[in-house]
Amino acid sequence: METIILGILALGLYLIGMPVYCILAARRASRHAESNDRDLLQLRHLVDELRMQVRELSAKRAPTIPPAPTVTAEPPAARQDAQAAPAASAPTAATPTAPPAAPPVARPAVPAAVPAAVPAAAPADAPADAPADSPAAAADDIPLYTRSLGAPPAWLTAAHAWLLGGNIVAKLGLLILFMGVGFLLKYTAANFNTPIELRLSTVALADMALLAWGWRIRETRPGMSLPVQGTAIAVLILTTFAAFRIYHLLPATPAFALLIVFVAFACVLAVLQDAVWLAVFGIIGGFAAPVLISTGSGNHVALFSYCATLNTGILCIATKKSWRALNVLGFACTFVLGTAWGVLRYAPENYLSAQLFLGLFLLMYIAIAVFYAQRQAPKLAHYVDGTLVFGTPLAVIGLQHGLVQHMEFGMAWSALAMGLLYTGLALALWRRMGASGRLLAESFLALGVVFGTLALPFALDGRWTATAWALEGAGLVWVGLRQQRKLAWIFGLLVQAAAWIGFLGDIVTPDATIVAGTNIWLGFLILAASTFIAAVQLRGADDAVPADLRSQLAPLLLAVAAAWLLAGAWNEVFSRSSGALQLNLLTASALMVAALLGVIAGRLRWRMAGSYTVAVQLLAAAVFLYRTNWYWIDGRIPLLDGPFLSAAMLGAGLFLSSLSFRRRAQRSAAQDDRDALALTSDALLTGVGLAWFGMALAPLASWLADQYSLPQSLAVPAMASFYAIAASVLALVLQYLARRLDWSGLRALAAPVWLALAGIGAAMLLVMYMASQTPGALAWSAYAIAWAAAEYTLRTWTRMAWPLPRAALVALHLLRIAVPWLMIWPVLNHAISGALLAGSTEAQTRLLLDGWEVSGGWARYLPAWAMMAATAFLLRCAAKDDWPLQPLNGWHRSVLLPIAAAWTLLLAARWNLLYSGAMEPLPYLPLLNPLDLTTGFALLLAAAAFREHRYAAQLRLAAAGAGYVWFNLILLRSVSNYMDVPYRFHALMASQFVQALLSLIWTVSAMLLMRMAAQRGLRTLWGLGAALLAVVVLKLFAVDLSNAGGIERIISFIGAGLLMVAIGYVAPLPPAAQRAEAV
Repeated sequence: METIILGILALGLYLIGMPVYCILAARRASRHAESNDRDLLQLRHLVDELRMQVRELSAKRAPTIPPAPTVTAEPPAARQDAQAAPAASAPTAATPTAPPAAPPVARPAVPAAVPAAVPAAAPADAPADAPADSPAAAADDIPLYTRSLGAPPAWLTAAHAWLLGGNIVAKLGLLILFMGVGFLLKYTAANFNTPIELRLSTVALADMALLAWGWRIRETRPGMSLPVQGTAIAVLILTTFAAFRIYHLLPATPAFALLIVFVAFACVLAVLQDAVWLAVFGIIGGFAAPVLISTGSGNHVALFSYCATLNTGILCIATKKSWRALNVLGFACTFVLGTAWGVLRYAPENYLSAQLFLGLFLLMYIAIAVFYAQRQAPKLAHYVDGTLVFGTPLAVIGLQHGLVQHMEFGMAWSALAMGLLYTGLALALWRRMGASGRLLAESFLALGVVFGTLALPFALDGRWTATAWALEGAGLVWVGLRQQRKLAWIFGLLVQAAAWIGFLGDIVTPDATIVAGTNIWLGFLILAASTFIAAVQLRGADDAVPADLRSQLAPLLLAVAAAWLLAGAWNEVFSRSSGALQLNLLTASALMVAALLGVIAGRLRWRMAGSYTVAVQLLAAAVFLYRTNWYWIDGRIPLLDGPFLSAAMLGAGLFLSSLSFRRRAQRSAAQDDRDALALTSDALLTGVGLAWFGMALAPLASWLADQYSLPQSLAVPAMASFYAIAASVLALVLQYLARRLDWSGLRALAAPVWLALAGIGAAMLLVMYMASQTPGALAWSAYAIAWAAAEYTLRTWTRMAWPLPRAALVALHLLRIAVPWLMIWPVLNHAISGALLAGSTEAQTRLLLDGWEVSGGWARYLPAWAMMAATAFLLRCAAKDDWPLQPLNGWHRSVLLPIAAAWTLLLAARWNLLYSGAMEPLPYLPLLNPLDLTTGFALLLAAAAFREHRYAAQLRLAAAGAGYVWFNLILLRSVSNYMDVPYRFHALMASQFVQALLSLIWTVSAMLLMRMAAQRGLRTLWGLGAALLAVVVLKLFAVDLSNAGGIERIISFIGAGLLMVAIGYVAPLPPAAQRAEAV
């Protein structure tokens, strides 16, 4: 079964891999074939040109030949051409391009074509000798490349060849060979059982022979000798491990001893041959030995003694060789093992021994670093090993913390001891090595300072430590930059960062009263001041700090200083205030920090400080939005206790920042700087608009609405009204400032007056149309103020020639004209309806008894007449190019006024379909009732509005059709009013009188049309009449005779269509080659 599965897997791999390979090969072949095809096409074009040249030369030099009755032989030129054609159609792959052709040789007395007098018949037994003008010759004249269009692609040919051809015996032979090898291996493993002792001994003997051979060729083949020796030692180590752990053939002690011997032997070989990587390999094996041969006894003294032995070997090698890789590897392995043991097995009773070994390892790797520096210093290249010099104390102090964490001030004494150790080492090295060891001595001195600094937080309060570190860091930065010592100012920055982290960790407390009573603001202030000093020093450093690094560090430190100052201010606000006062204080403190940054930007000419000004204000805005939950319209709270004051302050701050950026842009000399500053100024003005118009005016309007105790039902309209008034006034003020300051960006803040107009207009229209109510006096006052302010703003923009997009201008004209026009209908409708329903119920009853019934339709028609009158007035203004349509008179004439006329026309059409035109107390009169008058006025307005339309001719025809429909509706309304037929579609259609009347009227109309067409010779008009007659006939059979049983529906031919589509789908077109040959 396993054999079958193996064969199936191999066959599957073969079937999957071979097609992929064939496709890739076919693609390469396809590219080569395409190249050959291009060359072939060029060759065929050349042959065609040569053939034409030969024919032209032969025709010019041929003498006049008398007509012959028949042609029994092909002309030589034609025969040569016919022979040349197949030769050219099959070029070999070795010659993809044709060589330059020689000029054709003229053949006298041989024409290129047979004259027209030659009879068309040719001998049937010689079809190949047809004349040149015959279809056969014409077929030869067709370019030969058109005959190869049907050739299959190269990849398809290759796939076909793989499926149906190829050396299938060799492929199956490879598959059988692969399976046979698999069977042989499986059989060998299953049937031959060798003792494990013999196997391991054989491997060890063969490996020692390999090691001896590697040592023998160390001089002749050093490139091969070292890898062979390393491999041999690795096999010996693995063999020993297998004998101990897997097969249990060796006890722990002999196995451990063997591993030590192998490691020592590898190190000796490495030193003798100056092969650092062989020593590295040996040390890896040495440190892996206690892990591989571990018995779980937990004897840490033996473990660390063994590690000390290995490190002693590394120290001895370090006195002879400067092998940094070996030193770093030993350091890493030692402290990884120590850390693992400390995490897993350390107990307080092991403190003394662990402390001694930790100190021993520290001294060893300090000595290794010193020896490395002594050997490398004469070479003047990287003689300080930073990994050992700085990594060793960091690793030791980390492990030391685990040892003394249960002791009071244990870490303080440990840090102080390490600080004194490294400071003493620095002084000793300075005296012993002199200038050659200066860098190492400075590194040890820096470590001494660092550990001395670390002693402070372990002994003192966190805030005092952070404050001291911050000042110390600022001093180190100043000293390092003054003396141009890179390590000094870098360490100063690190101390600053440590101060920040320590201060943050100490002030995190859940009790705000404790924080408020400790004057923690002083710590924030000191951190901000020290960080700002470091930022200024770095910014002013010339050669001590690279320019690119300086340009990044100084702004970063300035940002941190601003963050500390702002955090301190906000911490005090949070701990000492609450409610609305807290929000106002948060905003005010943020604006004070932003103002300080603005002063720094101006005094020091620090552009990044100006950017931070914007960042602080944006942060204050984000806090404002978070604290208010995006809700600013609670009018129940006092105005100054709400978000109004904070929003006003935010807007003022952004306004001043925008003004500052604008003035800097005006003073800037570089065009790029001017553009960037101007763009920032305009962006800040956007924030000003959001703060004032969005976050400040909304609570103001809500408070005003609540302050005047308006009715609850009008609360939202009242707030919208107050908002529109306030926004209009503010927009006018900002527009005045834009004119006085000649500030192009500020003028955009006058645009919200148009939004206010749109908002109050939309609110009023919704109340009028959706709630069927008329807004109160406050809403009308707000709308009037907003409309006047918007009109003044628009006229100002036009007068000052301020740019305004056409789309915005169109929208403004819609607000100015369309919204008031739409208000006419609901206002008059509500007023007339109220007047008709006015009076007591008794008075209305008496009027009804006296026959004075007033129809409610007057509330429809009178407002419609008012809207039509307004439309007519606007048409007159458009004709005179007068206010209020300037400067878009053309747009009004072509778009808005036609839409208004069409709307009134649609309204009249709807009423024609719904109402009978009866208007009590007046009697119904055709054409003189309000409905027909409204329809007539609408048609006249439409005619005036669409008179200059580009489709005026088509619209006149449409108007004629609409007039004819109106005439029919007049007839139906007359029947409804005079014959008491309900004006409903079903009732009218059920009336035989109505049906007969319509048939008669339509027939007469058709006769009139056709008569007129016959007289004037208008076939189109005659056809229209005929169509109307057809409608009459159709109505007679479809409607008038519908009760007589009706007619059957016509059976469609969907089945036949689907069948044809199906047949076309399964029968494809012939190939392109067949079409070409047919041609």
